[in-house]
Amino acid sequence: MTVIKLCGLREPEEIALVNELRPDKVGFMLYDKSKRYCPKERLVALKAQLDPAIAAVGVAVNAAPQELAALVAQGLLDELQLHGQEDEAYLEQLRQLLAAPGSKPVTISQAFSIKSSADLERALKSSADCLLLDAGSGGSGKCFDWSLLTPELRAQLKARPWLLAGGLNPNNVATAIQHLAPYGVDVSSGIEEPEGSGHKSLALMRAFCAAVRAADGVALAADGVALASDGVALTADGVALVADGAAFHAADSDMCC
Repeated sequence: MTVIKLCGLREPEEIALVNELRPDKVGFMLYDKSKRYCPKERLVALKAQLDPAIAAVGVAVNAAPQELAALVAQGLLDELQLHGQEDEAYLEQLRQLLAAPGSKPVTISQAFSIKSSADLERALKSSADCLLLDAGSGGSGKCFDWSLLTPELRAQLKARPWLLAGGLNPNNVATAIQHLAPYGVDVSSGIEEPEGSGHKSLALMRAFCAAVRAADGVALAADGVALASDGVALTADGVALVADGAAFHAADSDMCC
């Protein structure tokens, strides 16, 4: 099953829907220059509302490792996702801070902006527990060139979890899953209305989760969402999707962005 992460959440109604849709992870932006910034007082309230079975991921950009470790220790975050220029020394320091006696393991993901095969090779050298492959700094609404993910590189990526991000939305995520087989998918701007505004659309959140599960061959029916169990067609809140039979051209912006 493809792991689903909905990122950039800020509102109680979004968490209420998340508790119904049950993605695997949700992301809270800790970077105060982001339009999706979630200050600590808001994070406290949203984490209390969030079903504990859903992982709360703190998305950080060059944050002090001590600050991230403190949020984890306070029970506000279950995982960390790094989007800055964090290096191996930073990762080691963060791991040491998180390794308190009796503490549970904390997954550390590292995001990489993919513009060439060299960027993919750099990502593969990271010691992070999970890789996130994106088109930019996150939340850009753009795809990188998926053709860079050659069969050889995808085979290397299978050695650990990796999430596909950048430009995903309810209309293209099934194609991405079928052709790239990522461990998981991460979406932010693709579930916003207008796209990239920072304002989440409950209808698009629902449609995205339904599209991923349709691509995985899971038949669901809830709140007017109807899926074909073979993933051929899906209609959710008026969004029509085709989950197979699509031609795959990674550079085709109509398909991947």
